[in-house]
Amino acid sequence: MNDSQKRLVIRNLLREWKCDVICLQETKLDGMDSQMVCSLWSCSYVDWVVLDADQMAGGVLIMWDRRVLETLEVLMGSFSMSVQWKGVEDGFIWACSGVYGPNDNNMRGFMWDELVGIQQYWNVPWCCFGDFNVVRFPSERRGGSRLTLAMEKFSEFIEDLNLIDLPLEGGRELYMV
Repeated sequence: MNDSQKRLVIRNLLREWKCDVICLQETKLDGMDSQMVCSLWSCSYVDWVVLDADQMAGGVLIMWDRRVLETLEVLMGSFSMSVQWKGVEDGFIWACSGVYGPNDNNMRGFMWDELVGIQQYWNVPWCCFGDFNVVRFPSERRGGSRLTLAMEKFSEFIEDLNLIDLPLEGGRELYMV
């Protein structure tokens, strides 16, 4: 996101999509300020939280429209940041977590524990999205041919928390941003 042209592409997409909540992955920034956020989303009522990149890897930014969602609580973890909101119009309480997972299989257990803890702490409808740095099935990895223990644990995490694994749509086009 250090490139102004990439920020312009993101800004135009967000204007077109008319979103209330946005999560951007792989920001590759170890710091974020309101000027940078406003360069991405022109909404003057934007609020945001960020999980900084680690040495130019990762980074997650969640932005939302304060006119639509009232922030109740924010939790920052080692691998995630989570926000609990209340709908301004309907009072519906829900939460979301933006995740950037470790590449190290030994560290992934800590990420799963962190996310389970967040879901249990709030016990409200929860959306969890991000880059977990693991896939569920060999077919999701280029050249992948066998199921690994890490893949099995990811599937167990999704099943144990009753999550729904939504398929990636438009990934190739958006990845090129």
